[in-house]
Amino acid sequence: MKMIKGHSYSEYRSLLNHWNDAQIAERWNITHTALSLWKKENGIFITHYDVKRLKVYRKIIRLQKMGYSFEKINRLMQISPVKHRQILEDYEGVE
Repeated sequence: MKMIKGHSYSEYRSLLNHWNDAQIAERWNITHTALSLWKKENGIFITHYDVKRLKVYRKIIRLQKMGYSFEKINRLMQISPVKHRQILEDYEGVE
C-alpha cells in the first residue's frame, strides 16, 4: 500500500476513530481531493461514519450478551428502534 506524504494506512485508520476525512487531510496538510484519490488508489472504502456505527453495533451486541432487552438497549444507547434494527442488519456477522 502506498503512503501519502509519509503517512500510512494504519495511521489513517487510527485517526479515523476521532476525525473525518476533511479533518485528517487538514491535519496532514494535503487537500481532501488528494486524500480521496489515495483512498481510491489503495481500495480504502471505510469512513468515519462507518467506524462510529461499528462501535455502536459492538456495544449493542455486548449489551445483548449481558441479557439486556431490546427496549432497555434503546434507552441506554438513546437510539430509536428503527436505527437499532438498521445497525443490526447493516453489520450482521461482523466481529
